[in-house]
Amino acid sequence: MRFLLINPWIEDSAAFDYWLKPVGLLYVAAILRRYGHEVFLIDCLDRFDEEVKPFSSSCRKLEYGMGSFVCHEIDKPQIIKDIPRKFKRYGFPEEIFMDKLSTYSKQNIDAVLLTTTMTYWYKGTVDTVEHVRRIFPDTPVFLGGIYTNILPEHARSTFSPLNVKVLPGTGLSPVIELLKYFEQDYDSFDWFEELDPAYDLYKSDLQYAVLLSSIGCPYRCSYCMTPNMWSYKYRSVERIKNNVELVISKKSIKDVVFFDDAFLLHPQLQELLEMLSTFETRYHLPNGIHAKKVSPLVAELLKKANFKTIRLGYETSDSSLQKKTGGKVSNADLVNAVGNLKNAGFSSTDIGAYIIGNLPQQNKDDIYNAINFCFDLEILPIVNEYTPIPGTKDHYDLLEQEIFSSDTDPFLLNNKYLPFWWRKGIDNVQMQEIKDYLHIERSKFVKRKAGEL
Repeated sequence: MRFLLINPWIEDSAAFDYWLKPVGLLYVAAILRRYGHEVFLIDCLDRFDEEVKPFSSSCRKLEYGMGSFVCHEIDKPQIIKDIPRKFKRYGFPEEIFMDKLSTYSKQNIDAVLLTTTMTYWYKGTVDTVEHVRRIFPDTPVFLGGIYTNILPEHARSTFSPLNVKVLPGTGLSPVIELLKYFEQDYDSFDWFEELDPAYDLYKSDLQYAVLLSSIGCPYRCSYCMTPNMWSYKYRSVERIKNNVELVISKKSIKDVVFFDDAFLLHPQLQELLEMLSTFETRYHLPNGIHAKKVSPLVAELLKKANFKTIRLGYETSDSSLQKKTGGKVSNADLVNAVGNLKNAGFSSTDIGAYIIGNLPQQNKDDIYNAINFCFDLEILPIVNEYTPIPGTKDHYDLLEQEIFSSDTDPFLLNNKYLPFWWRKGIDNVQMQEIKDYLHIERSKFVKRKAGEL
């Protein structure tokens, strides 16, 4: 059979390519190939596509392959008409997407498969599917991804009018359901150990690849959905080595990004880092690694392997909130991790710490304290505004407190809109003051550090 896989547009008030790649969809492609099927890919967020380049001359380009997406303003959904934020579609211009769909319409495609990550990005997927239906009006269309795992019933009610079948689940399970639909053969195997994400489907000159050395996380933080979807599992060092070799054989790829939720918990971490140091490439850890696990030896091995971006999960400076949200990190853990990283040779601007802004029961002073704590340690503070993810402990607690209801549109839980209507948290004016303060202080910090070089 022949399957067309699509990574859809993002429709939001802000989006940026901080190493965004549809790794789950690329694993689905690899699994389908393992079962003997042919796959094709349209990644609407591929900034490196040759056809997109004429539209991207004004887009920001950052180091290590990051940058802004081509985008244009579109009509706001009615539900946010009174929120003073522009609404945009990010990714391929419409004409490029339609041309690609038309090209694949000549390939005898048996089914179209789409993914959706953030629960509040489903509107971009609806728009994508509506365009798909113009070219493939009768072809079976299936939807999977994180959104369908967290909100399967919402996904079914939203996409059934477009005759889309929803496939919740992780790993092999949604693929097996797909193959059952078409009465195709399948078997069980260790897909995560045996297969690599199918980056060869990209015809563009990708500058980075996102890989996973593990899935899941043994911690159960109150704001995180990961342990509810995945049991912790890791790949062997040998298979990770083969995967790195494969992606950097594509000469345009200079950066390898590990997006694990628990990279430093790998049981063979020392062997893994020693192996990574044998390649001439740059590595990045942008997903909030566990500060408790950054020992002097680990810091030295990270530096030896040529890791360029280190992001620590800090979340809050309030010790009671640290314990309440899962006890993953303390202020002392952050101090120790930063000291070990700096002693190993990492610079202040190599190291950043994530702070969650607008956590339940958090006040603005806690965010300022966390920002200033990071500056005192001479590392970069990064504030991520909070989104209450359905299915998490935080979300259930907020429902119990009747701060919002179970039928609140997940679109409204987007952290760009939450401060405008969520009266129990930090409001949009205070959040903007925090962001302005961070921007000013961070700019001064980076300039000062640049002057010390």
